[in-house]
Amino acid sequence: MRQSDPLELLDPGSLARPGPLGRLVRFALGALCLFALWDIVQHAETTITQPFSSLDNLALLILAPLCIFNYVVNIGFSKSWGFRPLAVSLAILALAAGIALLISGSFDHPIFGVPLILWLGYFYGHLGIAFILSAVIATPGCEMRSIPELIGRASGKASEEHHCPAAFIGKIDEWELKRLNRAS
Repeated sequence: MRQSDPLELLDPGSLARPGPLGRLVRFALGALCLFALWDIVQHAETTITQPFSSLDNLALLILAPLCIFNYVVNIGFSKSWGFRPLAVSLAILALAAGIALLISGSFDHPIFGVPLILWLGYFYGHLGIAFILSAVIATPGCEMRSIPELIGRASGKASEEHHCPAAFIGKIDEWELKRLNRAS
Protein backbone atom coordinates (compact mmCIF):
# COMPACT_ATOMS: atom_id res chain seq x y z
CA MET A 1 0.00 0.00 0.00
CA ARG A 2 1.21 3.47 -0.85
CA GLN A 3 0.08 6.50 1.13
CA SER A 4 -2.09 7.65 -1.77
CA ASP A 5 -3.88 4.30 -2.25
CA PRO A 6 -7.49 3.99 -1.15
CA LEU A 7 -7.91 2.59 2.34
CA GLU A 8 -8.52 -1.16 2.23
CA LEU A 9 -10.10 -2.25 5.48
CA LEU A 10 -10.67 -5.98 5.91
CA ASP A 11 -13.45 -7.82 7.70
CA PRO A 12 -12.84 -8.56 11.39
CA GLY A 13 -10.95 -11.81 11.84
CA SER A 14 -9.24 -11.65 8.42
CA LEU A 15 -5.76 -11.21 9.85
CA ALA A 16 -3.92 -13.24 12.45
CA ARG A 17 -3.03 -11.62 15.75
CA PRO A 18 0.70 -10.96 16.24
CA GLY A 19 2.78 -13.37 18.26
CA PRO A 20 5.12 -12.53 21.13
CA LEU A 21 7.92 -11.19 18.92
CA GLY A 22 5.54 -9.01 16.87
CA ARG A 23 4.06 -7.66 20.08
CA LEU A 24 7.51 -6.99 21.53
CA VAL A 25 8.56 -5.10 18.37
CA ARG A 26 5.35 -3.04 18.53
CA PHE A 27 5.94 -2.28 22.21
CA ALA A 28 9.55 -1.22 21.51
CA LEU A 29 8.46 1.03 18.64
CA GLY A 30 5.74 2.52 20.84
CA ALA A 31 8.27 3.21 23.58
CA LEU A 32 10.55 4.84 21.00
CA CYS A 33 7.70 7.08 19.75
CA LEU A 34 6.74 8.06 23.30
CA PHE A 35 10.40 8.79 24.05
CA ALA A 36 10.45 11.07 20.98
CA LEU A 37 7.28 12.74 22.29
CA TRP A 38 8.94 13.21 25.69
CA ASP A 39 11.95 14.78 23.98
CA ILE A 40 9.67 17.13 22.04
CA VAL A 41 7.90 18.15 25.26
CA GLN A 42 11.22 18.65 27.08
CA HIS A 43 12.44 21.03 24.37
CA ALA A 44 9.05 22.60 23.63
CA GLU A 45 9.87 26.02 25.09
CA THR A 46 12.97 26.40 22.94
CA THR A 47 11.24 25.00 19.87
CA ILE A 48 8.22 27.26 20.32
CA THR A 49 10.30 30.41 20.66
CA GLN A 50 13.04 29.46 18.17
CA PRO A 51 11.52 26.83 15.85
CA PHE A 52 13.71 27.51 12.83
CA SER A 53 16.88 27.39 14.93
CA SER A 54 15.63 24.10 16.43
CA LEU A 55 15.01 22.41 13.07
CA ASP A 56 18.50 20.92 12.93
CA ASN A 57 17.84 19.25 16.31
CA LEU A 58 14.39 18.13 15.14
CA ALA A 59 15.47 16.90 11.70
CA LEU A 60 15.20 13.20 12.55
CA LEU A 61 11.95 13.75 14.43
CA ILE A 62 10.49 15.57 11.41
CA LEU A 63 11.58 12.89 8.95
CA ALA A 64 9.24 10.16 10.26
CA PRO A 65 6.02 12.20 9.99
CA LEU A 66 7.01 13.37 6.52
CA CYS A 67 7.29 9.72 5.46
CA ILE A 68 4.31 8.09 7.20
CA PHE A 69 1.92 10.81 8.43
CA ASN A 70 -0.79 9.83 5.92
CA TYR A 71 -0.73 6.19 7.10
CA VAL A 72 -1.15 7.26 10.71
CA VAL A 73 -4.11 9.51 9.95
CA ASN A 74 -5.84 7.48 7.22
CA ILE A 75 -5.59 4.05 8.84
CA GLY A 76 -6.04 5.38 12.38
CA PHE A 77 -9.23 7.28 11.53
CA SER A 78 -10.53 4.74 8.97
CA LYS A 79 -10.66 7.39 6.24
CA SER A 80 -9.27 7.34 2.73
CA TRP A 81 -7.91 10.86 2.48
CA GLY A 82 -4.81 9.98 0.43
CA PHE A 83 -2.09 12.63 0.66
CA ARG A 84 -4.39 15.30 2.09
CA PRO A 85 -3.43 14.90 5.80
CA LEU A 86 0.23 15.64 5.10
CA ALA A 87 -0.53 18.28 2.48
CA VAL A 88 -2.86 20.16 4.84
CA SER A 89 -0.35 19.87 7.69
CA LEU A 90 2.49 21.21 5.58
CA ALA A 91 0.29 24.02 4.24
CA ILE A 92 -0.59 25.06 7.81
CA LEU A 93 3.08 24.94 8.82
CA ALA A 94 4.11 26.93 5.73
CA LEU A 95 1.39 29.52 6.40
CA ALA A 96 2.48 29.82 10.03
CA ALA A 97 6.12 30.20 8.95
CA GLY A 98 5.13 32.88 6.43
CA ILE A 99 3.11 34.80 9.01
CA ALA A 100 6.00 34.55 11.48
CA LEU A 101 8.36 35.90 8.85
CA LEU A 102 6.03 38.80 8.03
CA ILE A 103 5.45 39.73 11.67
CA SER A 104 8.95 39.35 13.06
CA GLY A 105 11.23 39.17 10.04
CA SER A 106 12.26 35.68 11.12
CA PHE A 107 10.87 32.15 11.20
CA ASP A 108 11.93 31.98 14.85
CA HIS A 109 8.59 32.97 16.30
CA PRO A 110 5.91 31.13 18.31
CA ILE A 111 3.47 31.55 15.42
CA PHE A 112 5.54 28.89 13.62
CA GLY A 113 6.78 27.08 16.72
CA VAL A 114 3.39 26.25 18.26
CA PRO A 115 1.93 24.51 15.18
CA LEU A 116 5.22 22.65 14.66
CA ILE A 117 5.19 21.33 18.23
CA LEU A 118 1.50 20.41 18.01
CA TRP A 119 2.02 18.56 14.73
CA LEU A 120 5.00 16.58 16.02
CA GLY A 121 3.28 15.97 19.36
CA TYR A 122 0.13 14.64 17.69
CA PHE A 123 2.11 12.35 15.39
CA TYR A 124 4.36 10.78 18.02
CA GLY A 125 1.59 10.65 20.63
CA HIS A 126 -0.94 8.94 18.33
CA LEU A 127 1.61 6.52 16.88
CA GLY A 128 3.21 5.74 20.25
CA ILE A 129 -0.11 5.05 21.98
CA ALA A 130 -1.27 2.94 19.01
CA PHE A 131 1.92 0.83 19.08
CA ILE A 132 1.75 0.25 22.85
CA LEU A 133 -1.96 -0.54 22.76
CA SER A 134 -1.43 -2.84 19.78
CA ALA A 135 1.23 -4.73 21.72
CA VAL A 136 -1.01 -5.08 24.78
CA ILE A 137 -4.21 -6.20 23.00
CA ALA A 138 -2.47 -8.01 20.09
CA THR A 139 -4.15 -6.03 17.32
CA PRO A 140 -4.02 -7.96 14.04
CA GLY A 141 -2.27 -6.19 11.17
CA CYS A 142 -1.57 -2.49 11.50
CA GLU A 143 -1.04 -0.96 14.93
CA MET A 144 -3.08 2.06 13.85
CA ARG A 145 -6.18 -0.14 14.13
CA SER A 146 -5.59 -0.70 17.87
CA ILE A 147 -7.65 2.29 19.02
CA PRO A 148 -10.62 1.40 16.78
CA GLU A 149 -10.28 -2.22 17.98
CA LEU A 150 -10.35 -1.15 21.63
CA ILE A 151 -13.42 1.04 20.96
CA GLY A 152 -15.00 -1.92 19.15
CA ARG A 153 -14.33 -4.25 22.07
CA ALA A 154 -15.84 -1.75 24.51
CA SER A 155 -18.94 -1.28 22.36
CA GLY A 156 -19.33 -4.95 21.47
CA LYS A 157 -18.69 -4.33 17.76
CA ALA A 158 -15.79 -5.96 15.96
CA SER A 159 -13.58 -3.45 14.15
CA GLU A 160 -12.22 -3.76 10.65
CA GLU A 161 -8.58 -4.65 10.13
CA HIS A 162 -5.80 -3.40 7.88
CA HIS A 163 -2.58 -5.01 6.69
CA CYS A 164 0.47 -3.41 8.24
CA PRO A 165 2.12 -1.13 5.67
CA ALA A 166 5.44 -1.44 7.55
CA ALA A 167 6.94 -4.37 5.64
CA PHE A 168 9.25 -5.51 8.43
CA ILE A 169 6.42 -5.76 10.98
CA GLY A 170 4.31 -7.73 8.51
CA LYS A 171 7.24 -10.06 7.83
CA ILE A 172 7.69 -10.70 11.56
CA ASP A 173 3.97 -11.51 11.89
CA GLU A 174 4.12 -13.85 8.86
CA TRP A 175 7.21 -15.61 10.22
CA GLU A 176 5.59 -16.12 13.63
CA LEU A 177 2.38 -17.44 12.05
CA LYS A 178 4.32 -19.93 9.87
CA ARG A 179 6.31 -21.03 12.90
CA LEU A 180 3.14 -21.51 14.93
CA ASN A 181 1.44 -23.47 12.12
CA ARG A 182 4.48 -25.80 11.81
CA ALA A 183 4.50 -26.41 15.56
CA SER A 184 0.82 -27.43 15.65
